[in-house]
Parts: sequence; C-alpha cells; structure tokens
Amino acid sequence: MSERVLMRNLSDFENPRFIRLSTDLWGASFPLMKMLPARYMLARAAKLGLLKPGGTICESSSGTFGLALAMLARQYDYGFTMVSDWALDRNLHKRLLELGVKVEIVKVPAAVGGIQQARLDKLAEILKNTENSYWPSQYSNPDNPLAYAQFAEQLFNRLGNIDCIVGPVGSGGSMCGTSRFLRIANPDLHVIGVDTPNSALFGQPIGIQQHLSGLGGHIVPRNVDHSQFNVVHWLTPAEVFESTHKLHRQHGLYLGPTSGAAYKVANWWSRKNPNKKAVVIFPDEGHRYVETVYDEKWLSSVFESSPPVRQEPVAVLAPTEEMTGWSTYAWDRRTLDDVVSGPSGPTSSCSTEREPTLHHLSNLNLDAPSSRSSGAFIGSEVGLQKLTAFDYQKVSHLDLDPEQERYVDPLELSFSELESNFAPKSHHPFAIIACGEAVGFFILREGAALPEWAPPGVCTLHSLRVGREYQGKGYGIAATRLAIEWLKTNRPCIKRLMLGVNVRNVTARLVYMKAGFQDTGGRYEGPCGPQDILRFDL
Repeated sequence: MSERVLMRNLSDFENPRFIRLSTDLWGASFPLMKMLPARYMLARAAKLGLLKPGGTICESSSGTFGLALAMLARQYDYGFTMVSDWALDRNLHKRLLELGVKVEIVKVPAAVGGIQQARLDKLAEILKNTENSYWPSQYSNPDNPLAYAQFAEQLFNRLGNIDCIVGPVGSGGSMCGTSRFLRIANPDLHVIGVDTPNSALFGQPIGIQQHLSGLGGHIVPRNVDHSQFNVVHWLTPAEVFESTHKLHRQHGLYLGPTSGAAYKVANWWSRKNPNKKAVVIFPDEGHRYVETVYDEKWLSSVFESSPPVRQEPVAVLAPTEEMTGWSTYAWDRRTLDDVVSGPSGPTSSCSTEREPTLHHLSNLNLDAPSSRSSGAFIGSEVGLQKLTAFDYQKVSHLDLDPEQERYVDPLELSFSELESNFAPKSHHPFAIIACGEAVGFFILREGAALPEWAPPGVCTLHSLRVGREYQGKGYGIAATRLAIEWLKTNRPCIKRLMLGVNVRNVTARLVYMKAGFQDTGGRYEGPCGPQDILRFDL
C-alpha cells in the first residue's frame, strides 16, 4: 500500500463553474464531474463497512470515473485495480499509473456481451482473488444518482428555477440524479439527453461506435432512468467534434467531446426557446483530448473526407431508426420498454401478452421422479400465473433449505425491487402453479431491466425457486420450459433466454442443462460469488 498523500481538497474537482453562454443559456463546467459520485459512493461504502481501511477498490472503467477513484484512493490510502480495454486513452493510462493504480487491460471480447462483458469477467476474477475488495459499480449503484443532489442544490441556489437541462448520458447518474432532484422544485423541467448513434442507451441497434469517448454504450446501465427524459438527441462523431471546437473558439472553453455534444443541442434549444432559462452540463476538461479531438492530424486520419454535419436535428419516428446525422426523438418521459416495445413502438408485436391467467404446459417429457412422493411425474396441471409487484403473500410460503437460500434472492427483496423498479413493464414475475397452489416463483426481465451482463434483445431469468416441500417433482425443469413457452408466445422477437447460476450451485446447473440450456463460457461476479452465464436459443 502506498503512503497516504494529502492532496488539495478533492471536492474542488466536483464543484462546477457557472458560465453564461448567451442571454438564457448557462453552462455548468466541471473540472472532473465524476469526482462527485466517486467521493460520495466511497464515503457511503466506508460508512456501511463495505470499504474497509486499507482495502482495495476494484472497478471497470475507461474514463474519468477511474481517474476520480484513483485520486481518492491515493488520498485515503486505498489500493485501486482498474480493468479497462484498448479504448483507454494513452495519457490517462500514464496518469493512472503515476497515481499508483494497477491497470488491467482486456484485449479479447467475450463471446456474449463483447468487450464490456470481458471486462466484467476480469473484474469478477480480481474481486474473487483480492482480499478486502470493494466494487463501486457506477452503472447500478444507486448512490451514483443520489450524489447529484449536491449539484442540483448548487444549481438552484445560483440560478433559481430553470426551464431546461441538457447533458450527455453515460452511466445515468448525472442527468437522472440531477433531474430527479430539480423536479422537486419544478415538476415541469424539460430534460434533454444526448447520445450517439449505434448506442444501446436509448434503443438504437448496437453497431460500431468509433472515436467518441464518454458517449454511447453496448449495455443499458440500471441507473439510466429513461422516464426522466422529455427528449433525446443523437449526434455523430463529426458533429460532436465540430461543436467541441466551436465551444473553444467562441467561448474559450477547452472541454471534452461530451461537453461539445451537449453544447450543440443546448445552444439549438435555447435559440428555439427564447426567454427560457437552460443549463447545459459540461462533465470534464479537454486536456485528455490534446492528441485526438484537438489534433488536426488525428481528425484527418479519422475522416478521409469532410463528413456531413447537420446544423438542425431531424426528428425520427422511432429511436430504432438508422441515424446518419443529428437526430431527435420525443421520449415523453416514458420507460425504455414503453418506447421500444410499447403500442406505438416498432416492436409492439413482441410485447402483446396473449397468455391466459394460467399458461399450461401439457405433455411434459420430464424424467425426474419425485424423491418425496411415489415417483409420479407432473403433467398438464402445472402452469404459470402472472403476478404483480404486490403479490408477495401468494408465494411467501416458498421457503428453501439454508444451503439453497444463499444462492437465491430473498423473496422480500425480489418484491421490494419489483415495487420500486423504474421499468415495470420489463419485469415479469410468475408463480409456478401445480394442483391449484403455488409451488415456485421466478422473474423474467427484458429491455430496460436487463442486467449488465446480458446483451440487448434477450430475456433473462432470475430468482427461480421451488419451495422446499415441493422439490424433487420436476417443477424446476417445468418452470424453465414454461418460461420458454411464454416467450415464444408473447415475445416472438426475442430469440434467446439467458440466466446466471452460481458456480457452486451444482444442483441448479444440472436442472438448467437438463432443460436444454448451454454454457456461454461467460461469467460475472454475483452477490454470492462468480456466476456462469447460460443460454437457451429459442
């Protein structure tokens, strides 16, 4: 462990300058915005005993969140291991090493989930082998958006009520957290998110994302609360770079490309809406981009010819459309599931549920005799009953043996998450019904509710349990096959069901393999240790 270093007050990095860009447009320019959630998350983790003195922070990052963690680790005498990939900026890499960070570079994408899953797999391995380790998990840690209460308060104290806030969307923390708090004072706040084409964040088909740092992603972080956004804009790299240079030339602000992207949209909105007070978020400074965005030779190597740059956005009918330039869509504060799979969305045929209250599976070919009864097989009397977030009592009797409980989320936790989740139409809780009573329970997730390890377009199975007194009768295999039949009937566009099973939970793994699941070779770190990722192709 390195010697503790007393830097200047690191909170200075998280306090923005407020810059008047035009009569009604203000910029909130941060030296290092990610310092705000990083410091808050580590402080909370230390208070809760999750991060112990002298412990090691482990995180996957390729940008400024990693830098903020590195500075904090140096300040408070923590170790820090960061997993990244080839997208890590050369100068940032050098800076991290000088701060004492152990940087692990992943070079080979995972078979499922690509380079992001490969990074998570490596991170899981490091967490398993590192004593007193702590994973901040900025994409899913609720302390990330909560940290922005401080910024919302600063914004309100300086400017009062504002009409519109614009910012880039990555982990979801800054825009979703800030908007949520600002709407306490102004429920009519207009929120605009900025993304780039081929990014999964707002439903674009995933494609090659080149040259942009800080925009776009192949997964939808849990902290992205889509219902906070009124409108979404997508900008191409050429449009982002042009705006970044314009921000420097016209305002002397030497900032990164995420700031340039947000400025282009905010400046346009402000001109279209005179006498409306707008704020645009500028997350970091431009020093990391001296050899890229601000280098003419690099720009020439990226673009062989001058690419088209739109000065006005083109409205699209759906966020899944191909986008070749600045585009916009009226999100109207809906969830991702509502937009992409809703009645007016492009895949509505995949979201209309057609099953009756009980979805029966007849003629099950199950060869698992009961270990507690006469060896009878279950047949057409087994089915599924769709539950709501408030049906806990219907399955509360489904206790497990202590050895099994360690591998499955407690029912109370599952229903608590169902009650509070931001994408209710993407969660599907079911009771497994046999002979008129509930014998088991599971949840299917899709769309915005997918976990970080799952690629877009699939469905995932979670929290499967069969009550202790009902085990040994084949209900586990029946449940997976019922889930498959439900998907084929109600989600014909989904072609793969995936799940995670603890590497030590041999019994459950055998049940899944017997039901036809295959091992993807992928793995992620779950609350009780490494989880193998299995799949069933529909």
